Amino acid sequence: MKYSLLTGDNIGGIGWNLSNALGNLGCSIIRCSNLFTELAGKCAEYKPDALVFFVTSESEELFSFVDKMVSEYPNMKIFVLSYVKSFQMRRRFEAAGITNFFLMPDLLSEICKYIVIDLLPADEQHLMLDIMSYLGSKGISTLNSGFITMCIAMKLCILEPGLIKKITLRLYPCIAEELGSTPESVDQRLRRFSKSLNNNGVRFKQYNGKYPVSNSRMIKLALEEFNELYHSYTE
Repeated sequence: MKYSLLTGDNIGGIGWNLSNALGNLGCSIIRCSNLFTELAGKCAEYKPDALVFFVTSESEELFSFVDKMVSEYPNMKIFVLSYVKSFQMRRRFEAAGITNFFLMPDLLSEICKYIVIDLLPADEQHLMLDIMSYLGSKGISTLNSGFITMCIAMKLCILEPGLIKKITLRLYPCIAEELGSTPESVDQRLRRFSKSLNNNGVRFKQYNGKYPVSNSRMIKLALEEFNELYHSYTE
């Protein structure tokens, strides 16, 4: 799941915040300025899975850059964050095959969630979207550094229920493989995530015991709640 994203930074620093948030969601981030020449150079150098850049004005230079990216990197996902409200510009993007278009200012956490979901294989997108929505309904932000680790833990346990019985030997290594990390790091992230839930008053309705809970109990409780809401994954 470790996707590489090239992100352009805009003057207001939103690009920097976006990069950090996408990094927390498990992406490998390549940063550079939002200048089209620099973005094109970094694309040639790194061949990222996706390009995220900002639009602050409508110009032929912009459209030439977009056409070049689409032509030279047909498999690269392109996400446009635009401060310009222009129907004509949007039509030009759509004609070039770019439909991932956000009109700024938009909620950063929602943009990040959309980008991560769109990068996933098609057969995982609905499940991960439902897991993210479930965690979001409990007041847990996608900007939480352990959010994606918990999402992947739940996804893997839904797809292979036996993993929850062997979290150290099997689940942690599987999560680590998706994140390009280590089982020890996964364990630490989930522990911090559990503590952050406790600090923010997040509770599981099936459990009245002491918080913060262990990693295994946290995942089990979350899965029980999730399965009550989304029966289709367990039927």
